[in-house]
Amino acid sequence: MALSVCATTLAGGCADGGDGSGPGPVPRSVRAQDDLLKSAESALVRRCLTERRLPARSDGGDGQGRGVAPQREFPYGIDDPGWAARHGFGIPVERGSREQGVGASKEQQRLSDALFGTGRRELSTRTVTGLVVQANSDGCLAAAQRVLYGDLDRWFRTEVTINNLAAAAHRRVIEDPVYRSALARWSHCVAPVQQADSPGALRSAWQRRAHGLAPREATALQQRYAVAEARCVRRTDLAGTGAQLEKRYAAELRAEYADVIAEHRQLRDHGLRYAVRHGL
Repeated sequence: MALSVCATTLAGGCADGGDGSGPGPVPRSVRAQDDLLKSAESALVRRCLTERRLPARSDGGDGQGRGVAPQREFPYGIDDPGWAARHGFGIPVERGSREQGVGASKEQQRLSDALFGTGRRELSTRTVTGLVVQANSDGCLAAAQRVLYGDLDRWFRTEVTINNLAAAAHRRVIEDPVYRSALARWSHCVAPVQQADSPGALRSAWQRRAHGLAPREATALQQRYAVAEARCVRRTDLAGTGAQLEKRYAAELRAEYADVIAEHRQLRDHGLRYAVRHGL
């Protein structure tokens, strides 16, 4: 009964037990709810690591390192020539193999094993796009999710499905004849700068040509290619076409997976109430 009451009144906030005696209401906005669930999950993971006598570390970074382009998503090609002129594709040039050849230390491996578990992967589900995703159920992350959401198997299955819906919509877009027609026009437009049949292929071409170049030259080449991409995206309305089609396909997928979405929302509600009730 309490679950039903909270689920139906979540939009307006629901205190512990629904009787006003709890520590506070569930946040109203989806973003605030996401933040609360992440915070609660992190707190439970730290508690688990401490119990296993492992350091509950956090990177403490703000995610905005020097020289790193501000986070923006361009799922159907960069459509902002000014941004492209400043940031290129948004790919850091000076990060190379020198930073990636160092293996994980034993301490890092112990921490990874504690976080994600070891041995046979007991959790498994197939995504909307057909990929099989598996995970262990004996790590601290799984333990935190089991406590927070009440049913680890259901949470894993629905979370993987929900997180893959955007990728499924994107796949349907790039296979759509209308989008492919716009993409052909974009490819013709960008050809004087570099032959490429997609924005992804243009990035690959830059990486091949930038190999061995000095950082400044590689950066200049990236910016030149990115500006060409953006101008042609504007001329052909590639991004607008993709976004319009994605909206349609996303709606279709939400209808197809309405039961899974409702089940996922129910598990989120459980997690939100647990986080509020326990002050996480």
